[in-house]
Amino acid sequence: MASTSETFDDGSNGGDPNKNPEELHKNPQEEEENQNEKPIKEEEEEVENLLPVVTRHIPEDIAESILLLVPRCHYPKLSLFSRAFRRVISSPRLYQRRLELGLTEPVLYALIKFPLVSFNPSWFILNRNAPRKKSLRLSEISSVPPMSVMKPKSVVVTIGYEIYVIGGCDEPDQPTSNVFVIDCRFHKCRSLPGMQRARRSAAAGVIDRKIYVIGGCEQIDDNWIEMFDVETGTWTSVAGPYEHNSSMEGGAFMTYLVMQEKIYMLDPQCCLAYEPRQGTWQSWGLESQLKRYWHPSSCVVEDLLCSIDPYSVSRDLELMVYDPNELFWRPVSDVSGLPRLNYYYCQMANVCGKLVILGNTYNRFGFKDVWCIEIVLKRLEGGEIQGTVSRSHVLRSMNATSIDLSRSVTF
Repeated sequence: MASTSETFDDGSNGGDPNKNPEELHKNPQEEEENQNEKPIKEEEEEVENLLPVVTRHIPEDIAESILLLVPRCHYPKLSLFSRAFRRVISSPRLYQRRLELGLTEPVLYALIKFPLVSFNPSWFILNRNAPRKKSLRLSEISSVPPMSVMKPKSVVVTIGYEIYVIGGCDEPDQPTSNVFVIDCRFHKCRSLPGMQRARRSAAAGVIDRKIYVIGGCEQIDDNWIEMFDVETGTWTSVAGPYEHNSSMEGGAFMTYLVMQEKIYMLDPQCCLAYEPRQGTWQSWGLESQLKRYWHPSSCVVEDLLCSIDPYSVSRDLELMVYDPNELFWRPVSDVSGLPRLNYYYCQMANVCGKLVILGNTYNRFGFKDVWCIEIVLKRLEGGEIQGTVSRSHVLRSMNATSIDLSRSVTF
């Protein structure tokens, strides 16, 4: 998922008196492409330098001691080095040890479409280049084909190092009960037992390592809510009573999130909250404050719902937060000096307690550069919420039409 004084290293040598005239007169576009490529080459060299000289048997306890101290971004290549590394990396024990020692790393995954490369969206990872932790870049993950997993109108939740993709639509616009999980350690995808009912545009949330899926189908019987137990790998129905059936066609919801151990759902008529432990519901109607700024790109940071003001006539960032204890929205102060992006179509995520916004510039020719903005939120006396921008940087200078999804995983 950095202090406020950190700056981004874009890999350029601007102002270097050692440059020769040919380098000084390079095409700016070619220079940008070289900057995007440079961190990748450096990382490959760093990985090669990490590989031990001895390539035969390595005791697994020694392999574990090594891997605990190696940045996670090197694991996929190190897993090819020896069977011992591969076994240790694939074991839950390594993740548990990293968790116990405070060595886990938050990583942001995003689904982005670049029409000059492909008409379909691709998975990208927002990665820091080791050992230069100040440098960020987008890396495409070609080993996870998104279109075979990310069905339209599916729901997505994360647990640890796994991304769960639930339901959605098969052609032609038919709901499915299929469930997939992406293991972000190796970028491998596998199918899980399907739900009892086919669902599209459902709501979902993780409470106590159990995935609750709500709606996305007509409320007919007692499996309108299903629960997936990650430990046992089984689905069970959650009995009613149910307080609501979505007003949208097919029992769909517009968006969903988890806040204060409750699953919040939004449809055109009202907002709902379901508390799975007690099986209790809350409901707010059309006049609800919660409904005012909440939209699909919103996210929760420190039990505050963060959102962009969709009614702003300015292209400047106008960030709002909703406190579920106070039941109203507040503007975030001191968030200024940011690029003019198309904020309404951005994606927001909680990365290690910081608000990370992925967005792109917009002009009459379409969406362009992909930006990353990181904001640290702080509560002040009197309830004011202050935002400090710790990062604001172009990740990729390539025409992007959409950023469809962003989720943070930890491993």
